[in-house]
Amino acid sequence: MKAIFPGTASGIATKTRFHNIILLESDGHTLLLDGGEPLSTLLIRRDTNWETVDGMVITHLHPDHAAALPQLLQTFQISQRKNPFQVLLPSEGLSTYRDFLNMLYLFDLALPYRLDLLGISCDISQTIGSFSLDFSANLHLAGLSSLAKKQGLHNPGQSYSLSVTSENKRIVYSGDIRSALELKPLLQAAPTDLLILEMAHFAPEEFLHLMKTCPVRKIVLTHFHPRLDIAPDEQLRDIVAHHVEKVIFAEDGMEVEI
Repeated sequence: MKAIFPGTASGIATKTRFHNIILLESDGHTLLLDGGEPLSTLLIRRDTNWETVDGMVITHLHPDHAAALPQLLQTFQISQRKNPFQVLLPSEGLSTYRDFLNMLYLFDLALPYRLDLLGISCDISQTIGSFSLDFSANLHLAGLSSLAKKQGLHNPGQSYSLSVTSENKRIVYSGDIRSALELKPLLQAAPTDLLILEMAHFAPEEFLHLMKTCPVRKIVLTHFHPRLDIAPDEQLRDIVAHHVEKVIFAEDGMEVEI
């Protein structure tokens, strides 16, 4: 299995990094984990075969994770993709997202492929193609959910981390999290070959506490806060000092064999 990082920025792209985008390739098939701009463009520049992209996981409904999907679906449409495409996303957005796609003229009869929008579940393993997925809720949107209630909105703040298994390899992807320690249940559930960890929303020192109880074989740090945009390896040198042999600092376009 291979992990590819076309974009490695957080909520705001920078002059050196596109929004967060992760591709997992396994046995000739591809799974997308989140997608900010310009997802379709970067896939085109990789000469991606649209028919091998089985689906996409949207861990939460922030634009830098979810907003690139409509353009991707239109790219599939114009390219006359034939294979079904499956999207797992927070159930709070299912109805609204479908209405949004209909408004954009990406309704079922206009698509040459079947589009399946399904809600994420933490109770069962879910699959996209040959990828097995297990989700764990996190607290990334808890504060915004409380703020939404004050405005009379009903945003439950669904946000997820997950593990992905394929080819007997296991990846844990943090999504966006409030605390790195939220990942302990996923990391302790089974041996982890690769941890993909965002670096925008928690104190970097929490990384040390996580590693004490949850050893992993390899770690990719990505989704960098703008203050870590340039030379994050230099800025976080003291934090990763005892794990430097297995820590990789993501750059746009990087590929990691697992």
